[in-house]
Amino acid sequence: MKTDNPEQGSVYRGKGETPKFRPDAHLPLLLVALLACHFLNLFMHWTVIRGELAAMPSYRTPEYTFLGFSPLHPGEIAAAQRLPNASPNGRVFAFFDWLHPAVFLVWNNGAGEEFFDLGPLLAAVPAGASRVSLLPAGILLLCQGDRVVAKNFGGSILGAVWARSLSKKNSTGNRGDGGISGSFVVKPAQGSSSLKVPFLAYFYVPLVVIVILIATYGAAMAAAFFYYAGMFFLFDFQALLVTVPLAWLLNALGVELSDPWVKVLAAALALFFLAASVYGLWSWRKREMPANSRWIVWFFILLPLFLFF
Repeated sequence: MKTDNPEQGSVYRGKGETPKFRPDAHLPLLLVALLACHFLNLFMHWTVIRGELAAMPSYRTPEYTFLGFSPLHPGEIAAAQRLPNASPNGRVFAFFDWLHPAVFLVWNNGAGEEFFDLGPLLAAVPAGASRVSLLPAGILLLCQGDRVVAKNFGGSILGAVWARSLSKKNSTGNRGDGGISGSFVVKPAQGSSSLKVPFLAYFYVPLVVIVILIATYGAAMAAAFFYYAGMFFLFDFQALLVTVPLAWLLNALGVELSDPWVKVLAAALALFFLAASVYGLWSWRKREMPANSRWIVWFFILLPLFLFF
């Protein structure tokens, strides 16, 4: 049969197939990149702590033995915990693992608590054998037997909350500290490479990368400056934004800021980065951006969490 307008005819092709869900190929790459940064962060902390303690401890002179990455030295770590403590000034075995940039097995030969140099801080360790674990967030976890205490030495907002939750979770008695005092003294950032180097890397490395991305992909990549907003809450914002990265500038200008002014300047810089990130999002809406750019921004937004934990 012929029709007057054959072009308007249609052929029924049946019910179309439902498209299958296919995860974006960038998601695995994003997770791999974040996990790689997490491990590099641990390795950076371990390297500067080991270098600082190997050069010259600022307090006491115990015997330090550095074992390295724990999965590569399980036998040595197990044997170290059974070795007798014969050093009169104490003995310290140090290593790092997937979650801690430094773990110290400390033997204190004194009759009571003694301070030991553990890189970024001096920690009071009870007599006998103790285990001191440092977390990237600036938290000290002191264990002796069943007694555990967590202390925040990093000065971050959320770090203090996490330390309190760890102490409450691990306490064994009525006291929140598990029966251990857990006192410590944090070194000056400018005099300790284990405190200075990480903050320099946290500030300048992302800054240089984001500037290069803006020059390559356009102003919309400024949305990656959300990284500094996350770091503001997760780390010591004064050391992160002012006292460590801008020390050279303040020294060149002969300016010495008091603590209230340091807080004001750090907050102002954080607001500046936040405003830059909002401007990046506004620029993003004005023109279409490649899909790769979105994943790069997500990388910088999530990066503070992988540096903190």
